[in-house]
Amino acid sequence: MRNGMFLLVASLCLVPGSLWSAGERLIPEKPKTQCLKIAFNGETLSAYYLLIDARTTGEQEADSARGALNGSVLVFFQGHGQRPGDAYKFTSKLAAGSAAGIVVVPVVDTPYGTDAAWRGDRGKDVVLMAIVRHVLAGLGLTVDGYQPLTDMPVAVDGKDLSEVEKAIPVKLAAVGWSHGGIVARRMAHAYPQSFVGLGQVCPAGYKHWGCTGALIGRFTWEGMHISTLVFRGHAIDTLGCGWGLTRGITGDFCRSVPKAVVDLQPSKLGRSWRDVRDCCLYCDDTNLPLTSINNIVVIFGRDDFCIRHADYGLHGPDTVSDADAAEFWQTYYPGAQASGAKLDVRIMPGMHVGPVTESESYARTILTGMDEGVPSPAPAGDTKP
Repeated sequence: MRNGMFLLVASLCLVPGSLWSAGERLIPEKPKTQCLKIAFNGETLSAYYLLIDARTTGEQEADSARGALNGSVLVFFQGHGQRPGDAYKFTSKLAAGSAAGIVVVPVVDTPYGTDAAWRGDRGKDVVLMAIVRHVLAGLGLTVDGYQPLTDMPVAVDGKDLSEVEKAIPVKLAAVGWSHGGIVARRMAHAYPQSFVGLGQVCPAGYKHWGCTGALIGRFTWEGMHISTLVFRGHAIDTLGCGWGLTRGITGDFCRSVPKAVVDLQPSKLGRSWRDVRDCCLYCDDTNLPLTSINNIVVIFGRDDFCIRHADYGLHGPDTVSDADAAEFWQTYYPGAQASGAKLDVRIMPGMHVGPVTESESYARTILTGMDEGVPSPAPAGDTKP
């Protein structure tokens, strides 16, 4: 009897945390990264995604019955070379703490197809949305307000994307880290009827880089800086980010070699370099205006040597003055400022990997700034008017 009870307790301890949630959310076990093949612009690209659905069974049933989610689906765009499963400490907290409870993390090799106009990040604008639509269709959801950017067809795993019958329409909120900060702004600009919020953590896109070498040098220096975290209790986080970056860039380059041979297009060997060049894009309203977005929140790491908040007029070191914030928004987002969007820029503790090492505070700030957090329950006895 005693042995039986011991085995029962031991087996219950092995049950994943995601299965324990009856009335409240818990951070789900890390899902498996899924692979896709995307045909676009005369080439087939390798794509990957992570779907984090933190909703309880009760929430899913309520969403289905109501025909709506409680908030926007968050789409997280990784930093340069990172894989979908990287920074899970951050993305899982976004899912668990968001009103909708769903985060999609899409990643794709750098597009380098026949039409040069749709290479690099501009091609990602199309392909990443195709991934998001494909993933959400599997949940019975469809992207509200979606309008294609081009007449060129896009196929996912050999099939054209089609609307799901009786699908629940959802809005999206873009969250981007580092290079993903640029991609997030690009997506919000490209699909203004679908994205209602933008969040950026340690984002690129705010500096005129004279050459890609300058950015690479700054990033290398920050990499050395981040390595010191190994001795400060963040060894797994630091090594994980470093391995993700190495694996991502190496994999993209290695996959470009056979494509260059098969397609008789040697220039595809420069696909990884094109991705680095796109990290240097300067973003403001002259090229990526956002005039219909509702909420924008930007977080810079206080100790980030790569993306330095002081370079953008935010002198800190720990807080942003009203004057600095006003100048920041007027410089980079005058259209959003004029349209009355809710704007929030912060300097928070952390290096370039702040979203990982400070995941809880970063996730909470992003969700609050985008107005996508789970509403706080009303105190006992309170009733709605």
